[in-house]
Amino acid sequence: MAVAQVMLGLRSLLVKVAVFFVMAALLAWALGGTLFPRPEVVDYSPVTFQGSQWWLRMLAGGDEPGAVRWMLMERNGGKTFAQPGLHPQDDDPTWLDATTPVIAGDTLYVGFLTAKHGWQIAVFEQAAPLTRVVSVLDRLGVERQLARVTQGLPLQDEAVERTLREQVLRLGSPSTAASAD
Repeated sequence: MAVAQVMLGLRSLLVKVAVFFVMAALLAWALGGTLFPRPEVVDYSPVTFQGSQWWLRMLAGGDEPGAVRWMLMERNGGKTFAQPGLHPQDDDPTWLDATTPVIAGDTLYVGFLTAKHGWQIAVFEQAAPLTRVVSVLDRLGVERQLARVTQGLPLQDEAVERTLREQVLRLGSPSTAASAD
């Protein structure tokens, strides 16, 4: 008899839990959300490179409220897929920040930021796979390098970029400006 009452109590508890989840899901739906968060997805304008469309996809929110992640997407022959991580040892193909893909000549360039590697430029000389990754000092360096390739100039390595930046900073320092007078 006691076992039967325990079973009835468990059945009643399961029914109440099921009703609770149904009501919670209906309330979340009525308020315009979901019971389980998923990221908002924004696809940026695609560029056509060697017969494929390439674009950036931004994922905002989801399991990490306020977090923004970027992915490089490709559509080829009706199939859409995310490019795999640009570093084989990394298991996460998303980035913290990215720049719009730039096509210069027969090459596609995309600047991106990862927590582990900092700012870099991915270089695709063919539709896939990745040709190489070039390290850059910061976002300013990425924009400067992308402006160079659109003008038909080659990418500079990080050492050259650092030297040029130091020269510019030295020219603008107060001690240099005072001695120029």
